[in-house]
Amino acid sequence: MKPFRRYLFAALCLSVFHACLIENDMSYPKVSTEFTSFAVEGQESVSIDPQARTVNIVLSETADISALRITDMALSEHTACFPPLRNGSVIDLSEPMKVTLSVYRDYEWTISATQPIERYVVCDGQIGDARIDVSNHVAEVKVSSTQHLYDIMIRDMKLEPEGAEFQGYVDRDSETLVPFEFPLGLDCTLRRYFDVKYKDEVIRWTLNVFTVDVSLRVTSVYPWCYSADIAGEFDGSSTVPWLEYRKDTDDDWTKSESVSADGTSLSAKLNGLEEGTLYHVRFVSDSDTGDDVTFTTGTPDQIENMGFDDWYQNGSGTYFPNLNETVKIWDTANRGTALLGKNPTVPEYDLLATDDPDNKAAARLESMYVAKFAAGNIYTGEFKNATVIGGMGAILNWGIPFTGRPASLKGYYSYSPKPIDYVDSPYESLKGTMDKCQILVILTDWSEPFTVNTAKGIFVDQTQANKSIIAYGKLESDEDTGGAYKEFTLPLEYWRPDATPTYAVVVACASYKGDYFTGGLGSVMYVDEFEFVYE
Repeated sequence: MKPFRRYLFAALCLSVFHACLIENDMSYPKVSTEFTSFAVEGQESVSIDPQARTVNIVLSETADISALRITDMALSEHTACFPPLRNGSVIDLSEPMKVTLSVYRDYEWTISATQPIERYVVCDGQIGDARIDVSNHVAEVKVSSTQHLYDIMIRDMKLEPEGAEFQGYVDRDSETLVPFEFPLGLDCTLRRYFDVKYKDEVIRWTLNVFTVDVSLRVTSVYPWCYSADIAGEFDGSSTVPWLEYRKDTDDDWTKSESVSADGTSLSAKLNGLEEGTLYHVRFVSDSDTGDDVTFTTGTPDQIENMGFDDWYQNGSGTYFPNLNETVKIWDTANRGTALLGKNPTVPEYDLLATDDPDNKAAARLESMYVAKFAAGNIYTGEFKNATVIGGMGAILNWGIPFTGRPASLKGYYSYSPKPIDYVDSPYESLKGTMDKCQILVILTDWSEPFTVNTAKGIFVDQTQANKSIIAYGKLESDEDTGGAYKEFTLPLEYWRPDATPTYAVVVACASYKGDYFTGGLGSVMYVDEFEFVYE
């Protein structure tokens, strides 16, 4: 009778949730009214925000922003769009476009596009990036005072979108165009003019070059745990400075000649440093000593229970990947599926990655059907509750406090994938393809955990447009490991190397599109002995 009671209880809970959808006898059901996918030709990335009701597109340089063909568009169930948009429609996004999505009520959405154009000037002796004034077609370059303006070597230049061609520079005496190729040596004591043709238009650009005095100095330090990346600048003379460093408690400086110069820029890598230690660093030349700059190396912080050894089971039979019920470091979808008596994520005591006596358990993640497709997963954060508002799904908090700056995540996983047989919008095209496992690391500067709502499609934007992300790494694989563990090292790419994290998200999932209720029934993943690696 116990299984029957569980199912009866679950059905009653769902009935209560459904009843909450009706505000009164005359109100409409609360349903999602949103874009679930959107793509146009020439698109680099897209961000859909259901809460702000916006679709923000980043275009390539070659895209025609005034005539963009929609290649992939999907709406939530029963949603209509006005003016009508569909795959194949051509839209003009030179200005933001307003559309109305409706089911029972109307909601205004804004579709907008940005088109970043890479523009640069590269000269010998250059200091920093060129200042580009697009509206007035002026490029300004600063060079070291040791560089003579009458003999400026221009290595490369790009002032208009990809595909544009230089027609030539204006000769000062004849005022005619002179064709050229890079590198180009010019007298830049006065401004120079260049004609650039893009499509059918010729644009005249002005180049101004100025000299400035450059002092020998450290411009930035990116400290790690046992090393540091140092950047600086000097006057660009032929003699490259060296680097000196010392611990705050020492009086003597240690010399390092492993310094590279590029124009007036300097870079160096210090290795063999001690963790959690205050250092001084400076650049030195035969004729000058720069001011010293201080920095503190990091510590090799780890997240509790990264080996997945600690588990407890509550009175309802639900497994939690923590030491006890008061510790909330890791969580799973188990609390959402426990109403139907299923645990997609459970401890594994037999199939372990190592025979180390301290390795007591691993985590077994299985994708299964529990009223809806549920991917076996484990993540740092907390499962809040199941929801049917906006569709069946879950609300969970991603991330726990963390301030380390690891270089990578290493560990072991075993995977047995199945073909994807459950799909949800917008991943219908994945049906029949092989499922993939996923391991994900995100380090951020959040002030609190990020609340994910799978029913409403609210997820962390995992693109570089999300400026809260400091470091990112993701592993996805459809390889069947044959029941054996595979060791992995997942490098973290620091999108903001000057920042210190405040939160860490670590996720392992048996179905890489599990957040979208898409995956292969019976895909099984084991994970064991995770550890952050520090340099």
